[in-house]
Amino acid sequence: MGNKDLNIQHGGDIDLAIKKYGGQRADWIDLSTGINRTSYPWQESVKVELRDLPSSKLLMGLEKAASRAYKVAEGTDTAAVQGAQQIISLLPICLKNYNSVAILGPTYNEYEKAFKSSGIKAETVSEVSKLSSSDIAIIVNPNNPTGKVIAEEILDDLSKKVRILIIDESFKMFSSRRIQKFDNVIQINSLGKFFGLAGVRLGFVSGPSDFIKSVRGMLGPWPVSSVAAEIGIIALNDKTWISAMEKILLEGSNVLHEACNTKNWKLVGKTNLFHTYATSNCVEVEEQFATHYIWIRTFDYSKSWVRLGIPTSKYEWARVRQALNQ
Repeated sequence: MGNKDLNIQHGGDIDLAIKKYGGQRADWIDLSTGINRTSYPWQESVKVELRDLPSSKLLMGLEKAASRAYKVAEGTDTAAVQGAQQIISLLPICLKNYNSVAILGPTYNEYEKAFKSSGIKAETVSEVSKLSSSDIAIIVNPNNPTGKVIAEEILDDLSKKVRILIIDESFKMFSSRRIQKFDNVIQINSLGKFFGLAGVRLGFVSGPSDFIKSVRGMLGPWPVSSVAAEIGIIALNDKTWISAMEKILLEGSNVLHEACNTKNWKLVGKTNLFHTYATSNCVEVEEQFATHYIWIRTFDYSKSWVRLGIPTSKYEWARVRQALNQ
């Protein structure tokens, strides 16, 4: 599943959709990324002064809010970063003393790119049992794009067989979180997916204190903006909105599954932020949705897989149903 030329393909490129199929940005619904279509309403409560640099008190408050929300184990440090992608790019530098990496795939392809670009031996494997032969094991949990979830007891067992276990929880719901009790685990979280705020560029990495110290040394004294920090604190502490949104996404996930059941598609896997299906021809399905200006995700390693995010408005649902019934 590796990308031999490291030419990485991602969802979310509406400019590519326009180039291929026409229209304007306002015409398109982007269901290609798995990012929540309903953004957290931060404008209602965030007032920030941009003249000054982010204060250490503000950044500490942000990291404490993240530790609580993402259920980080006591004694584990947390650092704020500019989205999960930033820490992925820094992993090979901060973990340069390790020789080999195994990634459970197919999955988010920037992990393999990051380590291979740094000269560290990295391979993508298809079974958890094949991860333990490397120094570092990486699992996206729930996985993107298959939606597969690896059970806690399996993660516990794996953590005892590798030197470092990296768990990317970018698509995990808050209600399903449990405190990680392993002392050699690096946990990655993304604010942008669930809160629908990918443009804020805010994520978090938690792990052993020496590793987090190395991360902070790379990032410098102001790792994220004041705006991102203020938004993060308010969003992560808003338990009422989080609970209500989880219910909305669960309902939407169920409705999408019922709608797609009318097609001769096989469910590869799903989360409450996206579904992935095996179809007879992914290009034809992409074209079918593009006729209705809906952008979905296809994959360079599969001729059949498509990924759809969860619509969250009546208007979007109507457009999706039209595309499915075409």
